[in-house]
Amino acid sequence: MIRNCLTPLTRDVKRIENCGMYVDLIRTSSGTVRVGSMPDISKFLTHHGFREEIVVVPHWQGSMAGDNRTGEEFVLWQAQVRGGIQKQYVGQPGDVMQMQHSLDETFSFFFDPRRISIIKKRWLNNWFCRQPATPVYENGSLRITVDRDNIILTDNKRTLYDRLEFKKAESPDAQVEDVLAGVLRDSSPRQTLEIKAVGTGNGFVGTVTSCIVRFDRQVIWIDPCGYPAHTLARHGVHWGDITHIIITHNHEDHIQGFSACLKRAEYTGVPLNLITAPTIFGLLKKQFTPLCAEFDALVNFTPLVPGKTFEVGAIRVESRWNHHFLPYGTLGLKFSAGGKTLGFSGDTKLDETINRIVCRDELLPQWFAGCDLVFHEVDFDNPGGVHTHWKQVEKLQQVISGQVLGYHTSYLANGPLPLVQEGKTYSLE
Repeated sequence: MIRNCLTPLTRDVKRIENCGMYVDLIRTSSGTVRVGSMPDISKFLTHHGFREEIVVVPHWQGSMAGDNRTGEEFVLWQAQVRGGIQKQYVGQPGDVMQMQHSLDETFSFFFDPRRISIIKKRWLNNWFCRQPATPVYENGSLRITVDRDNIILTDNKRTLYDRLEFKKAESPDAQVEDVLAGVLRDSSPRQTLEIKAVGTGNGFVGTVTSCIVRFDRQVIWIDPCGYPAHTLARHGVHWGDITHIIITHNHEDHIQGFSACLKRAEYTGVPLNLITAPTIFGLLKKQFTPLCAEFDALVNFTPLVPGKTFEVGAIRVESRWNHHFLPYGTLGLKFSAGGKTLGFSGDTKLDETINRIVCRDELLPQWFAGCDLVFHEVDFDNPGGVHTHWKQVEKLQQVISGQVLGYHTSYLANGPLPLVQEGKTYSLE
């Protein structure tokens, strides 16, 4: 299994590969050109020291490892939060426009300055410059030809890159099957509520937050992260053991693995059992139907209604609307089974000052009062940010009896609050 590997292909072309997926980076007279994307690409680019000026948008393709569009939202967030340059997005007109519209559904929303209401920003044009190749994009001596089947770059009349020549022979799907063959299945029922932390980071650091809740024969995966087969295998979990998926909201760091899950359903003929709010599902369907035309046949959708209890086998699920900055909503969750309860905050701005204004009882710390364990997002650095500052999480711990562990952050071994440990299994006995 190749993970985050940088390989020179020629003097001018380098490839970043991860779990069967890859992007190519070409050095040209007009700057670095990146071809394609993949989950967590912004992290890989930072790790290897790249800053690309031009991004080529291929025709949208997916595999059981992921797709070649997911990743761009956090390229834009990196630019917005940490500073960057406006990139030229080059491709066939329909492909570039489709990517831009999809990004506009999520990236452009934010809080108002007081963190009370959701507003739509004009950020996208700051970082995303649409440049259709009709049929050729030109920038000085650089020429990029993009069609459905191939991408060719020439510079000063010299061919630097022909995608068909550099295409890998082995498909990502074959690697997924190899990975799955090496993981033991586990269908044994759980007598206690069990939580596996698959990831605890966010779109900027680490493996994005994702966890598995098990009881009896139900295995619920919250917010599937990128490269599902590979990531689960690292923690000894077989992808095929997942019985249900819950999506808390539509930000990319919470749906990284969704396209791979759709493609797995397409490959196996076994639909996903997807649980989420109807508004969240509606956007998922809108965004991913162009990739998977049989979307409705690939998903068994069960609506989750905040404020109402829902049962998944022997697991009772409760949900709430969080205070976050997407108009489709963001879910907080509680899972109860075997006399124990897990609280999962989801992305939310827990802040007593804000809640005095919005006056929503479900956002009070008491919502978690009956929980034996709470996974709560935490921000150590920015009290005025969009996520919950650690001082607020500390106050939460003071008013509930269950243990509170932070997540959605970089791991701090000696931080002011205990954190969820990636890969660890928490059993509530």
